[in-house]
Amino acid sequence: MKKSLKPVAQKRAPADRVRLLLFITSLSVIFITLGIIQTLLFEAITFFREIAGVRGWFSFEFDPKRVMSQTGLGAFLFMFALMMEWISEHRCHYLAIIPEQILFPPSWALRSIYALLIIAVVVVNSMLLWASTVALVAVWRRVAKKHMLRGTGNIDQTDRSVTIALGCCLFFSLFIATTEHYGGAFGEFFFQNQWTPTGACADRRSLCENMNFGVNSLLLTTLQVAFGALFIAVPLGVGCAIYLSEYASPRLVSVVKPTLELLAGIPSVVYGFFAFIYIGPLVVELGEVAYTNGWIDQPPNILNPINGAIVVGVMILPLVASMSEDALRAVPNELREGSLALGATRIETTLRVMLQAALSGILASIILALSRAVGETMAVTLAVGTVAVYTSNMFLPAQTMTAYIAQRVGGDLPFGEIGYLTIFAVGLYLFIITLSLNLLGNKVLSAYREAY
Repeated sequence: MKKSLKPVAQKRAPADRVRLLLFITSLSVIFITLGIIQTLLFEAITFFREIAGVRGWFSFEFDPKRVMSQTGLGAFLFMFALMMEWISEHRCHYLAIIPEQILFPPSWALRSIYALLIIAVVVVNSMLLWASTVALVAVWRRVAKKHMLRGTGNIDQTDRSVTIALGCCLFFSLFIATTEHYGGAFGEFFFQNQWTPTGACADRRSLCENMNFGVNSLLLTTLQVAFGALFIAVPLGVGCAIYLSEYASPRLVSVVKPTLELLAGIPSVVYGFFAFIYIGPLVVELGEVAYTNGWIDQPPNILNPINGAIVVGVMILPLVASMSEDALRAVPNELREGSLALGATRIETTLRVMLQAALSGILASIILALSRAVGETMAVTLAVGTVAVYTSNMFLPAQTMTAYIAQRVGGDLPFGEIGYLTIFAVGLYLFIITLSLNLLGNKVLSAYREAY
Protein backbone atom coordinates (compact mmCIF):
# COMPACT_ATOMS: atom_id res chain seq x y z
CA MET A 1 0.00 0.00 0.00
CA LYS A 2 2.84 2.38 0.82
CA LYS A 3 4.55 1.63 -2.48
CA SER A 4 1.47 2.66 -4.43
CA LEU A 5 1.10 6.01 -2.63
CA LYS A 6 4.73 7.05 -2.95
CA PRO A 7 4.71 7.88 -6.69
CA VAL A 8 1.53 9.93 -6.25
CA ALA A 9 3.18 12.00 -3.52
CA GLN A 10 6.25 12.53 -5.71
CA LYS A 11 4.05 13.78 -8.56
CA ARG A 12 2.12 16.18 -6.35
CA ALA A 13 5.20 17.81 -4.83
CA PRO A 14 6.42 19.56 -8.02
CA ALA A 15 2.86 20.72 -8.78
CA ASP A 16 2.56 22.24 -5.31
CA ARG A 17 5.88 24.03 -5.71
CA VAL A 18 4.81 25.45 -9.07
CA ARG A 19 1.52 26.60 -7.59
CA LEU A 20 3.36 28.30 -4.73
CA LEU A 21 5.74 29.98 -7.17
CA LEU A 22 2.87 31.32 -9.25
CA PHE A 23 1.13 32.57 -6.12
CA ILE A 24 4.26 34.44 -5.01
CA THR A 25 4.64 35.95 -8.48
CA SER A 26 1.06 37.19 -8.53
CA LEU A 27 1.36 38.52 -4.99
CA SER A 28 4.54 40.41 -5.85
CA VAL A 29 2.82 42.11 -8.80
CA ILE A 30 -0.01 43.21 -6.50
CA PHE A 31 2.43 44.56 -3.89
CA ILE A 32 4.44 46.46 -6.53
CA THR A 33 1.27 48.09 -7.88
CA LEU A 34 0.05 49.00 -4.40
CA GLY A 35 3.49 50.38 -3.55
CA ILE A 36 3.47 52.71 -6.57
CA ILE A 37 -0.06 53.89 -5.78
CA GLN A 38 0.86 54.43 -2.14
CA THR A 39 3.89 56.54 -3.07
CA LEU A 40 1.83 58.68 -5.44
CA LEU A 41 -0.95 59.10 -2.89
CA PHE A 42 1.22 59.98 0.12
CA GLU A 43 3.41 62.47 -1.76
CA ALA A 44 0.34 64.05 -3.39
CA ILE A 45 -1.27 64.44 0.05
CA THR A 46 1.91 66.17 1.24
CA PHE A 47 1.68 68.53 -1.74
CA PHE A 48 -1.92 69.49 -0.97
CA ARG A 49 -1.09 69.95 2.72
CA GLU A 50 1.73 72.34 1.83
CA ILE A 51 -0.64 74.50 -0.19
CA ALA A 52 -3.53 74.20 2.28
CA GLY A 53 -1.28 75.41 5.11
CA VAL A 54 -1.00 78.79 3.35
CA ARG A 55 -4.09 79.08 1.12
CA GLY A 56 -6.62 76.77 2.73
CA TRP A 57 -8.24 73.64 1.31
CA PHE A 58 -11.11 74.92 -0.86
CA SER A 59 -12.96 78.19 -1.43
CA PHE A 60 -15.26 79.67 -4.07
CA GLU A 61 -17.81 82.43 -4.67
CA PHE A 62 -21.45 81.71 -5.47
CA ASP A 63 -22.90 83.55 -8.50
CA PRO A 64 -26.30 82.26 -9.76
CA LYS A 65 -26.21 84.65 -12.73
CA ARG A 66 -23.64 82.42 -14.42
CA VAL A 67 -26.39 79.85 -15.02
CA MET A 68 -27.15 81.71 -18.26
CA SER A 69 -23.67 80.90 -19.62
CA GLN A 70 -22.68 78.03 -21.93
CA THR A 71 -21.87 75.94 -18.86
CA GLY A 72 -25.39 76.51 -17.57
CA LEU A 73 -26.78 75.34 -20.92
CA GLY A 74 -24.60 72.22 -20.60
CA ALA A 75 -26.08 71.58 -17.14
CA PHE A 76 -29.59 71.86 -18.60
CA LEU A 77 -28.72 69.33 -21.33
CA PHE A 78 -27.33 66.93 -18.71
CA MET A 79 -30.56 67.34 -16.74
CA PHE A 80 -32.66 66.58 -19.82
CA ALA A 81 -30.52 63.51 -20.60
CA LEU A 82 -30.92 62.31 -17.01
CA MET A 83 -34.69 62.71 -17.21
CA MET A 84 -34.81 60.73 -20.48
CA GLU A 85 -32.71 57.93 -18.97
CA TRP A 86 -34.80 57.78 -15.77
CA ILE A 87 -38.08 57.68 -17.72
CA SER A 88 -36.80 54.89 -19.97
CA GLU A 89 -35.85 52.85 -16.89
CA HIS A 90 -38.77 53.49 -14.52
CA ARG A 91 -41.62 55.00 -16.59
CA CYS A 92 -41.16 53.22 -19.89
CA HIS A 93 -44.84 53.54 -20.84
CA TYR A 94 -44.27 57.27 -21.37
CA LEU A 95 -42.09 56.43 -24.37
CA ALA A 96 -45.22 55.62 -26.34
CA ILE A 97 -46.05 59.34 -26.35
CA ILE A 98 -42.87 60.17 -28.30
CA PRO A 99 -43.42 60.07 -32.09
CA GLU A 100 -41.63 57.33 -33.97
CA GLN A 101 -39.98 59.91 -36.25
CA ILE A 102 -38.09 61.34 -33.27
CA LEU A 103 -36.86 58.01 -31.92
CA PHE A 104 -36.07 56.55 -35.34
CA PRO A 105 -35.15 59.37 -37.76
CA PRO A 106 -33.83 58.73 -41.27
CA SER A 107 -30.25 57.57 -41.64
CA TRP A 108 -29.18 60.85 -43.29
CA ALA A 109 -30.42 62.78 -40.27
CA LEU A 110 -28.37 60.62 -37.90
CA ARG A 111 -25.25 61.06 -40.02
CA SER A 112 -25.80 64.82 -40.07
CA ILE A 113 -26.11 64.93 -36.27
CA TYR A 114 -22.92 62.92 -35.81
CA ALA A 115 -21.09 65.19 -38.25
CA LEU A 116 -22.29 68.27 -36.36
CA LEU A 117 -20.98 66.80 -33.11
CA ILE A 118 -17.53 66.45 -34.67
CA ILE A 119 -17.63 70.02 -35.99
CA ALA A 120 -18.81 71.29 -32.59
CA VAL A 121 -15.46 70.31 -31.07
CA VAL A 122 -13.89 73.24 -32.95
CA VAL A 123 -16.84 75.66 -32.88
CA VAL A 124 -18.05 75.36 -29.25
CA ASN A 125 -15.81 77.10 -26.72
CA SER A 126 -17.15 75.21 -23.70
CA MET A 127 -15.99 71.61 -23.54
CA LEU A 128 -18.67 70.92 -20.92
CA LEU A 129 -21.38 72.05 -23.35
CA TRP A 130 -20.01 69.75 -26.04
CA ALA A 131 -19.83 66.82 -23.59
CA SER A 132 -23.44 67.40 -22.50
CA THR A 133 -24.55 67.45 -26.14
CA VAL A 134 -22.77 64.15 -26.80
CA ALA A 135 -24.37 62.66 -23.66
CA LEU A 136 -27.82 63.80 -24.80
CA VAL A 137 -27.40 62.23 -28.24
CA ALA A 138 -26.08 58.99 -26.69
CA VAL A 139 -29.05 58.76 -24.29
CA TRP A 140 -31.43 59.50 -27.18
CA ARG A 141 -30.09 56.54 -29.17
CA ARG A 142 -30.05 54.41 -26.00
CA VAL A 143 -33.73 55.18 -25.34
CA ALA A 144 -34.58 54.33 -28.97
CA LYS A 145 -32.82 50.98 -28.62
CA LYS A 146 -34.71 50.21 -25.40
CA HIS A 147 -38.01 51.08 -27.06
CA MET A 148 -37.24 48.74 -29.94
CA LEU A 149 -36.22 45.90 -27.59
CA ARG A 150 -39.42 46.25 -25.57
CA GLY A 151 -41.38 45.90 -28.78
CA THR A 152 -39.72 42.54 -29.40
CA GLY A 153 -40.05 41.43 -25.77
CA ASN A 154 -36.26 41.26 -25.28
CA ILE A 155 -35.87 43.63 -22.32
CA ASP A 156 -32.46 44.08 -20.75
CA GLN A 157 -31.96 44.34 -17.00
CA THR A 158 -31.95 47.78 -15.41
CA ASP A 159 -28.53 49.42 -15.63
CA ARG A 160 -28.10 52.19 -13.07
CA SER A 161 -24.52 53.06 -14.01
CA VAL A 162 -25.64 55.44 -16.78
CA THR A 163 -28.06 57.19 -14.44
CA ILE A 164 -25.38 57.57 -11.76
CA ALA A 165 -22.86 58.91 -14.30
CA LEU A 166 -25.36 61.44 -15.66
CA GLY A 167 -26.25 62.51 -12.12
CA CYS A 168 -22.59 63.13 -11.29
CA CYS A 169 -22.13 65.12 -14.51
CA LEU A 170 -25.24 67.17 -13.71
CA PHE A 171 -23.99 67.99 -10.21
CA PHE A 172 -20.55 68.96 -11.51
CA SER A 173 -21.91 71.14 -14.31
CA LEU A 174 -24.35 72.90 -11.96
CA PHE A 175 -21.52 73.59 -9.55
CA ILE A 176 -19.34 75.03 -12.31
CA ALA A 177 -22.24 77.08 -13.67
CA THR A 178 -23.07 78.76 -10.33
CA THR A 179 -19.61 79.32 -8.80
CA GLU A 180 -16.42 81.22 -9.64
CA HIS A 181 -13.08 82.41 -8.19
CA TYR A 182 -11.92 79.06 -6.85
CA GLY A 183 -9.13 78.99 -4.30
CA GLY A 184 -7.42 76.76 -1.79
CA ALA A 185 -5.43 73.61 -2.46
CA PHE A 186 -8.18 71.64 -4.20
CA GLY A 187 -9.92 74.59 -5.83
CA GLU A 188 -6.70 75.94 -7.30
CA PHE A 189 -5.42 72.58 -8.53
CA PHE A 190 -8.62 71.28 -10.12
CA PHE A 191 -10.42 74.47 -11.23
CA GLN A 192 -7.78 77.06 -12.15
CA ASN A 193 -5.90 77.24 -15.45
CA GLN A 194 -2.54 78.85 -14.65
CA TRP A 195 0.34 76.44 -13.98
CA THR A 196 3.48 78.17 -12.65
CA PRO A 197 4.85 75.84 -9.95
CA THR A 198 8.17 77.70 -9.72
CA GLY A 199 8.83 81.29 -8.72
CA ALA A 200 11.52 83.71 -7.58
CA CYS A 201 11.41 82.84 -3.88
CA ALA A 202 13.97 83.62 -1.23
CA ASP A 203 13.67 80.03 -0.05
CA ARG A 204 13.17 77.46 -2.81
CA ARG A 205 11.31 75.19 -0.41
CA SER A 206 8.74 77.84 0.51
CA LEU A 207 5.45 78.58 -1.23
CA CYS A 208 5.43 81.98 -2.96
CA GLU A 209 2.44 84.09 -3.87
CA ASN A 210 3.38 84.07 -7.56
CA MET A 211 3.16 80.27 -7.69
CA ASN A 212 -0.01 78.83 -9.26
CA PHE A 213 -1.00 75.20 -9.50
CA GLY A 214 -3.95 75.07 -11.91
CA VAL A 215 -3.40 71.71 -13.58
CA ASN A 216 -6.06 72.30 -16.25
CA SER A 217 -3.48 73.83 -18.58
CA LEU A 218 -1.60 70.52 -18.62
CA LEU A 219 -4.84 68.52 -18.79
CA LEU A 220 -6.16 70.48 -21.78
CA THR A 221 -3.00 69.88 -23.81
CA THR A 222 -3.03 66.20 -22.88
CA LEU A 223 -6.61 65.82 -24.11
CA GLN A 224 -5.86 67.82 -27.27
CA VAL A 225 -2.98 65.53 -28.18
CA ALA A 226 -4.75 62.29 -27.19
CA PHE A 227 -8.05 62.90 -28.98
CA GLY A 228 -6.29 64.53 -31.91
CA ALA A 229 -4.25 61.35 -32.26
CA LEU A 230 -7.45 59.28 -32.20
CA PHE A 231 -8.92 61.53 -34.88
CA ILE A 232 -6.00 60.47 -37.11
CA ALA A 233 -5.43 56.87 -36.03
CA VAL A 234 -9.02 55.56 -35.83
CA PRO A 235 -10.12 56.19 -39.46
CA LEU A 236 -6.77 55.07 -40.88
CA GLY A 237 -6.39 52.10 -38.53
CA VAL A 238 -9.95 50.77 -38.86
CA GLY A 239 -9.89 51.32 -42.64
CA CYS A 240 -6.61 49.43 -42.91
CA ALA A 241 -8.02 46.62 -40.76
CA ILE A 242 -11.12 46.34 -42.95
CA TYR A 243 -9.00 46.13 -46.10
CA LEU A 244 -6.62 43.52 -44.67
CA SER A 245 -9.38 41.30 -43.29
CA GLU A 246 -12.01 41.61 -46.02
CA TYR A 247 -10.40 42.55 -49.33
CA ALA A 248 -6.63 41.95 -49.37
CA SER A 249 -5.17 38.67 -50.58
CA PRO A 250 -3.38 36.44 -48.04
CA ARG A 251 -0.06 37.10 -49.74
CA LEU A 252 -0.52 40.85 -49.44
CA VAL A 253 -1.60 40.54 -45.80
CA SER A 254 1.55 38.56 -44.98
CA VAL A 255 3.60 41.51 -46.24
CA VAL A 256 1.56 44.54 -45.17
CA LYS A 257 0.68 43.54 -41.60
CA PRO A 258 4.28 42.83 -40.43
CA THR A 259 5.38 46.03 -42.15
CA LEU A 260 2.67 47.98 -40.34
CA GLU A 261 3.62 46.46 -37.00
CA LEU A 262 7.22 47.59 -37.50
CA LEU A 263 6.00 51.08 -36.60
CA ALA A 264 5.36 49.86 -33.06
CA GLY A 265 9.05 48.97 -32.68
CA ILE A 266 10.37 52.45 -33.45
CA PRO A 267 11.46 54.29 -30.25
CA SER A 268 9.29 57.22 -29.24
CA VAL A 269 12.27 59.60 -29.19
CA VAL A 270 12.72 58.91 -32.91
CA TYR A 271 9.06 59.80 -33.48
CA GLY A 272 9.53 63.02 -31.54
CA PHE A 273 12.63 63.99 -33.54
CA PHE A 274 10.80 63.16 -36.78
CA ALA A 275 7.88 65.37 -35.73
CA PHE A 276 10.18 68.26 -34.85
CA ILE A 277 12.14 68.11 -38.12
CA TYR A 278 9.51 67.16 -40.71
CA ILE A 279 5.97 67.54 -39.36
CA GLY A 280 6.54 70.79 -37.46
CA PRO A 281 7.38 72.95 -40.53
CA LEU A 282 4.29 71.68 -42.36
CA VAL A 283 2.08 72.55 -39.40
CA VAL A 284 3.69 76.00 -39.21
CA GLU A 285 2.84 76.62 -42.87
CA LEU A 286 -0.78 75.69 -42.16
CA GLY A 287 -0.75 77.96 -39.12
CA GLU A 288 0.60 80.85 -41.16
CA VAL A 289 -2.40 80.55 -43.47
CA ALA A 290 -4.74 80.50 -40.46
CA TYR A 291 -2.99 83.50 -38.91
CA THR A 292 -3.11 85.46 -42.17
CA ASN A 293 -6.86 84.88 -42.49
CA GLY A 294 -7.44 85.85 -38.86
CA TRP A 295 -8.51 82.40 -37.68
CA ILE A 296 -5.94 82.41 -34.86
CA ASP A 297 -4.76 85.40 -32.84
CA GLN A 298 -1.03 84.57 -32.61
CA PRO A 299 1.53 83.32 -35.15
CA PRO A 300 2.26 79.59 -35.07
CA ASN A 301 5.26 77.88 -33.49
CA ILE A 302 7.10 74.76 -34.60
CA LEU A 303 6.26 73.17 -31.24
CA ASN A 304 2.49 72.75 -30.86
CA PRO A 305 -0.21 70.20 -29.89
CA ILE A 306 -1.15 69.58 -33.54
CA ASN A 307 2.40 68.41 -34.14
CA GLY A 308 2.13 66.08 -31.17
CA ALA A 309 -1.31 64.79 -32.19
CA ILE A 310 -0.04 63.82 -35.64
CA VAL A 311 3.02 61.96 -34.38
CA VAL A 312 1.13 60.21 -31.57
CA GLY A 313 -1.57 59.27 -34.08
CA VAL A 314 1.10 57.58 -36.21
CA MET A 315 2.45 55.83 -33.11
CA ILE A 316 -0.90 54.31 -32.09
CA LEU A 317 -1.92 53.50 -35.67
CA PRO A 318 -0.42 49.94 -35.60
CA LEU A 319 -2.25 49.22 -32.34
CA VAL A 320 -5.65 50.21 -33.74
CA ALA A 321 -5.08 48.47 -37.09
CA SER A 322 -3.72 45.21 -35.67
CA MET A 323 -6.32 44.74 -32.91
CA SER A 324 -9.21 45.76 -35.18
CA GLU A 325 -8.02 43.35 -37.87
CA ASP A 326 -7.86 40.53 -35.32
CA ALA A 327 -11.38 41.39 -34.12
CA LEU A 328 -12.74 41.29 -37.68
CA ARG A 329 -11.09 37.94 -38.39
CA ALA A 330 -12.58 36.52 -35.20
CA VAL A 331 -16.12 37.02 -36.55
CA PRO A 332 -17.53 33.70 -37.78
CA ASN A 333 -17.44 33.33 -41.54
CA GLU A 334 -21.08 32.18 -41.50
CA LEU A 335 -22.22 35.76 -40.84
CA ARG A 336 -20.39 37.02 -43.90
CA GLU A 337 -21.67 34.21 -46.10
CA GLY A 338 -25.24 34.60 -44.82
CA SER A 339 -25.24 38.32 -45.59
CA LEU A 340 -23.92 37.74 -49.11
CA ALA A 341 -26.46 34.97 -49.66
CA LEU A 342 -29.29 37.34 -48.76
CA GLY A 343 -28.25 39.67 -51.57
CA ALA A 344 -26.13 42.23 -49.70
CA THR A 345 -23.14 43.66 -51.51
CA ARG A 346 -19.62 43.20 -50.20
CA ILE A 347 -19.39 46.74 -48.83
CA GLU A 348 -22.83 46.43 -47.19
CA THR A 349 -21.73 43.19 -45.57
CA THR A 350 -18.59 44.85 -44.26
CA LEU A 351 -20.31 47.94 -42.85
CA ARG A 352 -23.59 46.46 -41.61
CA VAL A 353 -22.53 42.96 -40.51
CA MET A 354 -18.80 42.59 -39.95
CA LEU A 355 -18.22 45.94 -38.25
CA GLN A 356 -21.26 45.48 -36.01
CA ALA A 357 -20.15 41.99 -35.01
CA ALA A 358 -16.55 43.07 -34.29
CA LEU A 359 -17.53 46.34 -32.59
CA SER A 360 -16.40 45.27 -29.11
CA GLY A 361 -12.92 44.40 -30.34
CA ILE A 362 -12.64 47.63 -32.33
CA LEU A 363 -13.72 49.66 -29.31
CA ALA A 364 -11.15 47.82 -27.22
CA SER A 365 -8.40 48.83 -29.65
CA ILE A 366 -9.56 52.46 -29.59
CA ILE A 367 -9.67 52.63 -25.79
CA LEU A 368 -6.27 50.98 -25.47
CA ALA A 369 -4.87 53.41 -28.05
CA LEU A 370 -6.35 56.34 -26.10
CA SER A 371 -4.62 55.18 -22.91
CA ARG A 372 -1.39 54.82 -24.90
CA ALA A 373 -1.77 58.35 -26.27
CA VAL A 374 -2.47 59.84 -22.85
CA GLY A 375 0.62 58.19 -21.37
CA GLU A 376 3.06 59.05 -24.18
CA THR A 377 6.02 61.09 -22.89
CA MET A 378 9.14 61.51 -25.00
CA ALA A 379 7.50 62.14 -28.36
CA VAL A 380 5.18 64.84 -27.01
CA THR A 381 8.04 66.44 -25.07
CA LEU A 382 9.94 66.97 -28.30
CA ALA A 383 6.93 67.80 -30.47
CA VAL A 384 4.57 69.81 -28.24
CA GLY A 385 6.92 71.86 -26.06
CA THR A 386 7.49 72.61 -22.38
CA VAL A 387 5.35 75.73 -21.85
CA ALA A 388 2.20 75.16 -19.77
CA VAL A 389 -0.52 77.40 -21.22
CA TYR A 390 -4.30 77.16 -21.29
CA THR A 391 -5.40 78.11 -24.79
CA SER A 392 -7.56 76.77 -27.58
CA ASN A 393 -4.94 77.86 -30.13
CA MET A 394 -3.29 74.54 -30.93
CA PHE A 395 -0.54 76.21 -32.99
CA LEU A 396 1.23 77.53 -29.87
CA PRO A 397 3.75 75.66 -27.66
CA ALA A 398 2.14 73.82 -24.75
CA GLN A 399 2.89 70.99 -22.35
CA THR A 400 1.24 67.69 -21.48
CA MET A 401 1.10 66.10 -18.05
CA THR A 402 3.64 63.43 -18.92
CA ALA A 403 5.99 65.98 -20.50
CA TYR A 404 5.87 68.06 -17.33
CA ILE A 405 6.81 65.06 -15.20
CA ALA A 406 9.71 64.24 -17.53
CA GLN A 407 10.90 67.84 -17.51
CA ARG A 408 10.83 68.18 -13.72
CA VAL A 409 12.51 64.82 -13.11
CA GLY A 410 15.33 65.77 -15.48
CA GLY A 411 15.96 69.08 -13.67
CA ASP A 412 17.48 70.09 -10.34
CA LEU A 413 14.79 69.31 -7.77
CA PRO A 414 15.65 69.27 -4.04
CA PHE A 415 13.84 66.58 -2.10
CA GLY A 416 10.70 67.89 -0.40
CA GLU A 417 10.58 71.13 -2.42
CA ILE A 418 7.12 72.13 -3.64
CA GLY A 419 8.15 71.63 -7.28
CA TYR A 420 9.25 68.11 -6.42
CA LEU A 421 5.87 67.33 -4.87
CA THR A 422 3.98 68.56 -7.93
CA ILE A 423 5.34 65.57 -9.85
CA PHE A 424 3.40 63.16 -7.64
CA ALA A 425 0.22 65.27 -7.68
CA VAL A 426 0.22 65.36 -11.49
CA GLY A 427 1.16 61.66 -11.63
CA LEU A 428 -1.71 60.69 -9.33
CA TYR A 429 -4.15 62.77 -11.38
CA LEU A 430 -2.91 61.12 -14.57
CA PHE A 431 -3.29 57.69 -12.94
CA ILE A 432 -6.90 58.45 -11.98
CA ILE A 433 -7.67 59.62 -15.54
CA THR A 434 -6.17 56.48 -17.08
CA LEU A 435 -7.96 54.23 -14.58
CA SER A 436 -11.26 55.97 -15.33
CA LEU A 437 -10.72 55.47 -19.07
CA ASN A 438 -10.10 51.76 -18.52
CA LEU A 439 -13.19 51.37 -16.34
CA LEU A 440 -15.25 53.23 -18.92
CA GLY A 441 -13.80 51.03 -21.62
CA ASN A 442 -14.76 47.87 -19.75
CA LYS A 443 -18.30 49.19 -19.37
CA VAL A 444 -18.55 50.00 -23.07
CA LEU A 445 -17.14 46.60 -24.03
CA SER A 446 -19.62 44.76 -21.82
CA ALA A 447 -22.44 46.69 -23.48
CA TYR A 448 -21.35 45.83 -27.05
CA ARG A 449 -19.88 42.38 -26.50
CA GLU A 450 -21.22 39.64 -28.79
CA ALA A 451 -20.83 35.91 -28.19
CA TYR A 452 -20.69 33.47 -31.13
